[in-house]
Amino acid sequence: MTARIDPRLRQRRIAVRRAEGRRRLRILVIAIAVAAVVGGAYALTRSALLDLDQVEVNGVVGTQAAEVTTATGLELGAPLLDLDLDAASEAVTDLPWVLSAEVSRSWPGTVTVDIVRRTPVAVLPTGDGGGVVIDEEGVAIARTVNTLGELPVITVTASGGLGEVQDFALPAIPVVQSVPADLDPWIETFGIAYDGGENGELVLDLVGTAVAELGLGTDIEAKLDALRAVLGRVDRTCIAVIDVRIAELPLVQRDPQCEDAAPTS
Repeated sequence: MTARIDPRLRQRRIAVRRAEGRRRLRILVIAIAVAAVVGGAYALTRSALLDLDQVEVNGVVGTQAAEVTTATGLELGAPLLDLDLDAASEAVTDLPWVLSAEVSRSWPGTVTVDIVRRTPVAVLPTGDGGGVVIDEEGVAIARTVNTLGELPVITVTASGGLGEVQDFALPAIPVVQSVPADLDPWIETFGIAYDGGENGELVLDLVGTAVAELGLGTDIEAKLDALRAVLGRVDRTCIAVIDVRIAELPLVQRDPQCEDAAPTS
């Protein structure tokens, strides 16, 4: 004989099952909605609405801006989300004349490259009439067809390729950067004399036939002040060497042949 179930208990069980069914249905609907949103968002990132439309370069223009754009390796039409901005930044920084590069993306379709260029401070001859421009760190940043121009010339022959540090020119760079405006017209070139040792002695080729010996790269400003004082106060006729290796005791050597040939009054 089958036991009869209380009608109230039966209704309670039916209500529980219906509640569970509605809850499972809600979960299913939510899961489907989330999947649709995620799938739609993913599809949107692959659509033409969120692909790379342009690369903007700040800090340089013209051919250098074009060089930066090429160096990034970024292709127009690629999904913006997939772009490797770190790799693009490293590639741009590898350009010899670039000091730093920051690459960022902006929705819906722009990548911006902010460039800081290396500042040229001098040019080194290459032995073929041309030259290599270097920055304050001695990095070779560009080639030039000759050494004539606004940049000071350091008479150390350039070696290696662009992007490499010109080690032998490094001692002269602080001197180039320290020369005051009133002394600059007196200097034709900056030289470094190496006598087999690691430390080169600085020599300035002055206008005419004279040279200024600065010695090692210490007390640069004091030595340049001493050189200025000599040029301003001493008879410059037949001067061959101005020795300011000891700034407090500058010495002047004259060319005896020049003195012998000089007319007497």
